[in-house]
Amino acid sequence: MNNLLEVKVRYDHRKRGNSPIFVNLKKDGETTVQKLQKLQENLRTIIRYYESTPKYLKGYLIDVNYNDIIAKSKRISELLRPGGKQTNDVVVGARFSNASDGRENHIITYYVDEETIKNTLEKLDVTKRFLVEKLDGKAVPENFNESTEKKPDLDYETYSSKKIIRNIIVDCSVVESVSIPNVTADIQRESFLLTFFQTEYSLSEMLEELKIDQYRYPYAFYGRDTISVSWDLYRILQDKVPYMISMISSDLSQVTLETIDKSKQKYEQNIPRPLNEPTIGVIDNLFDEGVYFAEWVENTDYLDEFEFIDGRDVSRDHGTEVTSIIVDGPSLNPWLDDGCGRFKVRHFGVCVNRISVPRLVNKIRKIVNDNPDIHVWNLSLGTDDEISKNFISYDGSALDELQANKNIIFVVAGTNDNRNKKEGILRVGSPADSLNAVVVNSVKRNGLPASYTRQGTVLSFFNKPDVSYYGGDYEESERIRACSSKDIEEVYGTSFASPWIARKLSFLIDIMGFPREVAKALIIDSAAGWEFKISTYRIQSQIGYGIVPIKISDILKSDNKEIRFVLYGTASSYITSNYSIPVPRDSDNKYPFIARAALCYFPQCSRAQGVDYTSRELSLRFGRVNRRGEIDDINENIQDEAGHAVDERKSRKEFRKWENTKFISKVLKKNRALNSYDERLWGISIVSKERLTTSMTSNLNFGVVVTLREINGVNRIQDFITACTLRGWIVNEINLENKLTLYNKNQEEIILE
Repeated sequence: MNNLLEVKVRYDHRKRGNSPIFVNLKKDGETTVQKLQKLQENLRTIIRYYESTPKYLKGYLIDVNYNDIIAKSKRISELLRPGGKQTNDVVVGARFSNASDGRENHIITYYVDEETIKNTLEKLDVTKRFLVEKLDGKAVPENFNESTEKKPDLDYETYSSKKIIRNIIVDCSVVESVSIPNVTADIQRESFLLTFFQTEYSLSEMLEELKIDQYRYPYAFYGRDTISVSWDLYRILQDKVPYMISMISSDLSQVTLETIDKSKQKYEQNIPRPLNEPTIGVIDNLFDEGVYFAEWVENTDYLDEFEFIDGRDVSRDHGTEVTSIIVDGPSLNPWLDDGCGRFKVRHFGVCVNRISVPRLVNKIRKIVNDNPDIHVWNLSLGTDDEISKNFISYDGSALDELQANKNIIFVVAGTNDNRNKKEGILRVGSPADSLNAVVVNSVKRNGLPASYTRQGTVLSFFNKPDVSYYGGDYEESERIRACSSKDIEEVYGTSFASPWIARKLSFLIDIMGFPREVAKALIIDSAAGWEFKISTYRIQSQIGYGIVPIKISDILKSDNKEIRFVLYGTASSYITSNYSIPVPRDSDNKYPFIARAALCYFPQCSRAQGVDYTSRELSLRFGRVNRRGEIDDINENIQDEAGHAVDERKSRKEFRKWENTKFISKVLKKNRALNSYDERLWGISIVSKERLTTSMTSNLNFGVVVTLREINGVNRIQDFITACTLRGWIVNEINLENKLTLYNKNQEEIILE
């Protein structure tokens, strides 16, 4: 077996060029006078509506209903453009239309003033006249090629600015209609959460303006734009300001624990005293301090006075069982011995049986802030309700915010389908829609999804769950052994799959010393392997990128015919790249390799932006450097190449645009050596794009795992190490045993006489 390599390369950083961007109609796009008239009628209807209702805002909230999934660069630029700003500056929300999967279109909400709408109406008038007099009432792509634009009969200046007319025509080609926001949801709870579009008014100011009596209609704030409401209060708000409601979501969370007849085992477990093992944080229901491994657990019943009263004589099984797997899972389940040893746990019992989402979020934030030394957190709590198709849950977004701002990673259970009668597969419940977290689903021993499996995706295309692991199933032969308050019991559920991944991540981060971005990429890559693009992808909505190997050594080592190395870096400019990776060549001066790569990063996210949730995109390209000095990407990613137009729907589906985990792979039907293009090397390129601005606002760390497989079975790892060293790069060979020895030495206490 070859050891994993850590290669410290030097990156080039390039800013984005200032080349002009010429907008044009899509190949099959068109804009007609009738379309312009329809949009004018829509805008006048909107003005009449707002003029006929009590004025609670200075401006107007307007939905632009696009006819496709739209890229940031293809959004409207002239329609609804405010003076001195760009239209992207006044975006306050985004969601998808109510269409079947794969046919959704964008609905983006803008907040503009009355003057902007009037200016838009005037621009539409001018453009309408231009179309009638110069283009027979319809513009098509051919009207905008270079030769046509130079014709003297297209006299733009007679009408208005050439740029304004062109932009209006292109904008109208991608817009179906404009309308007043009207968000609804099928909520069965007595109380739920309402989120409002962000305007110049705070939510408290708006409620005061509406004269809402908080004693008669109780509500509570959860952040600056979200409150909990009853049905009575919701009806009032829906009547007075329906256009201000951007999201409606459930606010009740419960432990995803099956009610099952547990098979009890004799309670005869022994365990040594803890020494210098790393600590994992567990946020769950209560822990029983009478169990055999209690010395390994620092327990806090994180309850307020009223919760303590409810929690006197309740079951502490679920939290105890989850923690038992983290501490001593391999002893309880020898067939799942991962080689990671034991872990200490800092356990926070935040609930008895169920807890409201806002209360849970407040507790998680305080717990994480008060425990900065913990890097890995396990969360095996979740809702029965399905996640929304149009926004990330309140608790999921809270986890993403914490992970974007702190050096931590959450491992979240994928939630269970607890229905007695199952019709179809449920989408996962929150917070299993957290994009920065590692979300874990459960599989049987044969690798098939467990009977209670729920599925992604999230926001139509984000690949959740991330991975799967063995969490037991209904049959007793499938179950996982865990320690409850009084017995060793056989259990099942995603709650008992996620702790195993928390163990592996803590081992990689706390013992092996990898950054969390690299650790997550190693987990993703080891689960996907070479099989993902061949077979696993067919059920990725249920098992993610695949099943993580049991042995930690299988994550840190590879076959003798493979070279597997990790790269770590920071995206601080538009392009971060290295075009001199010295992949070994054979005697024919060719590259006898197939390749795969996984990229992970933790971006800032904005729940207020709805389906356009992630604020930063890192696009990955890896492969040979060709004669043009460009990378022949193994995933054929052309979305950032000059002259190549890829629509947003395709970019998201094929290149995972905006997703914070990328996995690319090149598996040839007939394995053959690749040309070296005049002995050129291989390269990696990370292209960084912001959602709403054009410049980088902050640095963003990333981790990449690259695997090269020699098609003839030759072990060429030493050639690779030598070539990297000759370039002045530092190459660390990750020896598992040496790392463990070094960790133990570093954790020894030195007593000074």
